Amino acid sequence: MKKWPLEGECARVRDIVENSGLYVAVQNSVIAYDKAAVSCFTERFYGEVDAFQFPFGEMALIPEDAEKILGLQVEGKSTGDKFKKNLDWKKIYELTEKLFGWDEKMTYGLFVKGKKYPKKEFKLKEIRKMYAGSLEKDGDNELLSEKEVHATAAAYLLYVLASVIFPDSKGNRVSVNLLQLLDPLEEVSKYSWETAIVAHLNAQLAKASRERTSQMNGNLALLQHFLSLIKDDGDIQLEPTWNNTKPRGTRYKYTGSQDKEETQNLKLLAMRQKLDNMTGKEVNFDPQKEDRVGGLLDLAYYHGPLVYPYG
Repeated sequence: MKKWPLEGECARVRDIVENSGLYVAVQNSVIAYDKAAVSCFTERFYGEVDAFQFPFGEMALIPEDAEKILGLQVEGKSTGDKFKKNLDWKKIYELTEKLFGWDEKMTYGLFVKGKKYPKKEFKLKEIRKMYAGSLEKDGDNELLSEKEVHATAAAYLLYVLASVIFPDSKGNRVSVNLLQLLDPLEEVSKYSWETAIVAHLNAQLAKASRERTSQMNGNLALLQHFLSLIKDDGDIQLEPTWNNTKPRGTRYKYTGSQDKEETQNLKLLAMRQKLDNMTGKEVNFDPQKEDRVGGLLDLAYYHGPLVYPYG
């Protein structure tokens, strides 16, 4: 994260963040994504089945992609376990006091202001401003208390959840609901983050694929994994009478200079034409195959009976 580099935090904060299992996703998400390619794939996503529909077949993101591309862990408990989508005020105050040491007055003052009532959201900019730079604050003599170190690490991980793992249309805001995933801080590493990030990205793709929606959120580094499904562009035979108005690609608009907008539109149409003319032989249906090490050794070397638990 360019706006909040971990290098600016003290060693004790870095240890907590790096052992959380989340920071590896931050490191592997710093890429410049292809805007036209993301739009091209988004328009082919069907949220009803969480998969991309192509003339040559159906493809979907799976948790293994998150493991191989972003480095997130495979095993762990579900982030949805006991997760509440609408925390009551009492629970919110309990979490902010435990994680950051804030009292009710301070917590209430940090909420994003609404028309009538405050929203249960914090501004990421304010969180960063409050806690970033612990390396300078800590000095060589560990001037920060353990509570301050704990609060800084919790703030950093909340920032990671909002900007890397679960980015959405809120932009500079983060829901207080995510605090549940940081309590206790020592158990953050026990979640199956690869499953969570794929589920969130699928939900964002489902929204972005709908008419009158022009914004795509979610971890786009993971989405660009699908660019590897085309084996060789030169092998694709293009149909000269191809209809460039389907499925819906021309509805996407690009902002910026006129030259850039035209270039992006042409790039989008070119990729759409390739995908519409692809056959199964030009597709890599298992792009992670070469990256696997060991395969399913635990299963392959098991020779005991397979017992159905309810049989």
